[in-house]
Amino acid sequence: MNNRITHIICLGLILAIFVAAAWLYPQLPEPVPSHWNAQGEIDGYMSKPWGVFLMPIITLAIYLMFFALPLISPHGFRMEKFTGVVRVFQTVMVLFMSLVTLTTLLAARGDAVPISNITLGAVGMLLVVLGNYMGKIRKNFFIGIRTPWTLASDEVWARTHRLGGWTFSISGLLMMIASFTSANLEILIWICAGAALIPVLYSFILYRKLEGLGPDTEDS
Repeated sequence: MNNRITHIICLGLILAIFVAAAWLYPQLPEPVPSHWNAQGEIDGYMSKPWGVFLMPIITLAIYLMFFALPLISPHGFRMEKFTGVVRVFQTVMVLFMSLVTLTTLLAARGDAVPISNITLGAVGMLLVVLGNYMGKIRKNFFIGIRTPWTLASDEVWARTHRLGGWTFSISGLLMMIASFTSANLEILIWICAGAALIPVLYSFILYRKLEGLGPDTEDS
């Protein structure tokens, strides 16, 4: 995905949620519902205007952050080799945030929006996309499974991200399927945690197998 397409999609989505927030502003209560629990019940509020515009502002900040990351990456960990993947992540993050923002604004207005199901499905979509592109990420400090062992070895980085691609994709698919059912949320949280923790543990085991964990030998 090139910069022009990324700009068009992301800026269009960001503009849309700012317009939606402005249009819904007079229809929203004071304070504005801002958080829902696993049962879809309101358990948090924010006062205007932050309760209305905070999520669109965060979405804009995420969009801009993705352009800044390649510029501040240190030598040896540059991101130019997978710029296309960065743009995909940037776009899907903006899409995810836009969907969640619109859903929460409509729910805050009092619309009968199944916010838990939509959010669960959106998180699942995000994990599936990240998983499908995980193997194309090269070693860097900002995106991917960044453990001491993946950052210390190109081989550990590559193999850990191949595994992470599978765990993220599978957990994402399960969450998307669960969004259409009344699945136990605690089980889904454990599935999501496992998707992240399994590659981390694997990176440690693989590094120990390939490199060992003994003290560095001094140069003679």
